[in-house]
Amino acid sequence: MKPNLLPLALAALAATAPAALAQEPPHAHTHQPGEAAPRLGTVRFPNSGAAAAQAPFLRGLAFLHNFEYEDAADAFKAAEQADPRFAMAFWGEALTWSHLVWGEEDLPAARAALRRLAPTPEARLALAGTPRERAYGAAIEAFFADAPTAVRTAAYADSLRALAARDTMDLEAQAFASLALQTALYTGAVPPERRAAVRDAAITLAERVFRVSPQHPGAAHYLIHATDAPGFAQRGLAAARAYARIAPDADHALHMPSHIFLQLGMWDDEVSSNERGWAASRAWVARRNASPMALGFHGLMWLQYGYLQQGRFRAARALVDTAHAVLAGTDLAAADAAEAADARLVEPALRFAFAAGTGDWAAASTSGASRPGPPSAAATMRAWSFANVAAFQQAAAAAMRGDATQAEETAAAFQQLLDAGSAGGGGVPVYARELRALAARARGDRAGAIALMREAAETEDRTQPVGPPWWMPAHELLGAWLLESGDARGAAAAYEAGLRLMPNRSAALLGLARARAAQGDRAGAAEAAGRLLQNWRHADADAPGLAEARRLAAAR
Repeated sequence: MKPNLLPLALAALAATAPAALAQEPPHAHTHQPGEAAPRLGTVRFPNSGAAAAQAPFLRGLAFLHNFEYEDAADAFKAAEQADPRFAMAFWGEALTWSHLVWGEEDLPAARAALRRLAPTPEARLALAGTPRERAYGAAIEAFFADAPTAVRTAAYADSLRALAARDTMDLEAQAFASLALQTALYTGAVPPERRAAVRDAAITLAERVFRVSPQHPGAAHYLIHATDAPGFAQRGLAAARAYARIAPDADHALHMPSHIFLQLGMWDDEVSSNERGWAASRAWVARRNASPMALGFHGLMWLQYGYLQQGRFRAARALVDTAHAVLAGTDLAAADAAEAADARLVEPALRFAFAAGTGDWAAASTSGASRPGPPSAAATMRAWSFANVAAFQQAAAAAMRGDATQAEETAAAFQQLLDAGSAGGGGVPVYARELRALAARARGDRAGAIALMREAAETEDRTQPVGPPWWMPAHELLGAWLLESGDARGAAAAYEAGLRLMPNRSAALLGLARARAAQGDRAGAAEAAGRLLQNWRHADADAPGLAEARRLAAAR
């Protein structure tokens, strides 16, 4: 499994799921035979396996909670070798093949792992060493049954939630139930009227484990995921502060806290988290002499976003060069499609994010790029997400450069992808409307563009963004256009709405300061500019807008 670059944001936002997970990459391995035992947190799972199977089984469990799936599979296989009738080890290995929170799952591989234990669910359950292990096994067998994904994930979540309710001191059941509930939400297995309650249940379960066993890796990890949305993130802050210390040898644990830091606009912490994660990723590739395609490009994207919020534009631009340099000489065209997907996307995605953060749209040129087409009919949600993101960014960049023809053509391609893909065009109108607004503005229809962007902003309010936006926040575009048209009051309202959805974004704070100043609200402008200057404590000395922010902050 290779690192994933981008969240599957279209799918998550299409469902407007209260518990939509940030789709995370499987990070590089951190442990090899002969090395010191990795520091992965503390797990306890009394079981019927042979004594020789205990250490690898518990190591596999800890890796699994940290989403280090390849290492987890290796550890579970070691437990299987030590005890070939240890059913829990086979059930654990099967779970390493399901990454539904990333839109990925290898069902044939999971089912093959189960068949190595016994040919049928009934035969496998008969090998369970205790009633508790049989209950876990029944939940996992339901998860990998021959049924639609939503049905499977609902059955898995219901089974684990019942197991957790029967024994509140079984911390593994509490932790796995939290993740299972979140997976059920992500896959559309929960009806809309129950989503809020299910999300709260997932948070409560993870909080319980974190309170009782503060070194449990799943507790911190799943609590971060469950609270990774506006309005919830404060409940995950303690877990975010703790997770990297709980599992310092799991690369994922170094990056994961930045999900909460981003939701709360804590940019220095967000940057520090991703600097550590990116450094660990590069060190692993160098130490193992692995392909650069194994690098943690997902964390690199988050790092660039943090630099942009800090006003460190040179550092943000340098990461584009970093991505180009580390992949130089790598034959991405010849590589396996799944393996190379992230590497193919990283540089254009970084270029787009830099342009969106700075206004330097020449840096996001897509000259010579082919128009994105739909993936194969059998493509994963991840593949559809990548295609959607590429199409959107091509269209938006063209519009921002004033190329109305390319913007409209690529926007049409984006709409076709939405109509054809699993996310569905009707489910995510914010992005299509934003592109229509950008194209209208590129044509010179400014009034029409504002009307369309207002619709996009209203739709954006019903989303729960996770991670750095791969689009351009609609409220901020609306605010800029309203301010340009002379509607300073409307612009200020748009920026304020954007900050409620994505707290402490620097572009929104600068826009808000300008809008308030245009209304004659000097105190309000100074307040917004002062918040921006807090973000920009380490900004480039010549950062665009820095001198203006200082003037506005001083003009009380």
